[in-house]
Parts: sequence; structure tokens; C-alpha cells
Amino acid sequence: MYETEEERRLSPRVWVPYPARLWRKNMDGRVLKEDTQVDNLSSGGLYLRSALPIENGASIFLAVRLSVASPPPNPPALRLAAQGRVVRVEPMSDGSCGLAIEFTRRRVL
Repeated sequence: MYETEEERRLSPRVWVPYPARLWRKNMDGRVLKEDTQVDNLSSGGLYLRSALPIENGASIFLAVRLSVASPPPNPPALRLAAQGRVVRVEPMSDGSCGLAIEFTRRRVL
């Protein structure tokens, strides 16, 4: 018999490298924008990596293209627009950080 760690998440998670754009305000109130990639996604939030420093609890806005297809140029795809809050920041060895983001608002377009 195998022992497994009990899953605590309320909704299933998918691991697909969707392209994403992240916006947030820095301490000076200036808007910072970054193109990145989603590591995993659920109905309640997502996890991605950011090259920009960000603090736990920060408010963010993001747009995610729910497709990994590229050719032909700009094929139609669903998009997720969401506002969220950073609930966990994990420093990475390459200087980037992993961000767990909980959605506060979301809409599929």
C-alpha cells in the first residue's frame, strides 16, 4: 500500500505553461508590467514566476492566454483576466521568485 499526502486544495489544478502578463504598482505607485508564464492554474488562483521583486500581500492584475498554440500568428484563444493577491513568495536560485496568487476577481473572455 502506498502512502500519499492528502490534497488540501478545494479545486483541481492543471500544470500548463500558459503565457501571462502581470501588472502591479511598485512602492512609488508606478505600474510595472512583466510577461511571464503560468506554472499551474486552478479556479481559485495560480502559481507563476516573476523576475521582478514583489512582496507578500501585494495586489496584482493579470491576463492569461489559455492556449499554448502559437502558429499561425495570433490564433483565437480564451483569455483569463484576473485581479489577485500574492499569498506566497518563494525566492528562486536564479534571482526570480515564485508567486502563489489567490484570485479576488476573475473573468474568462
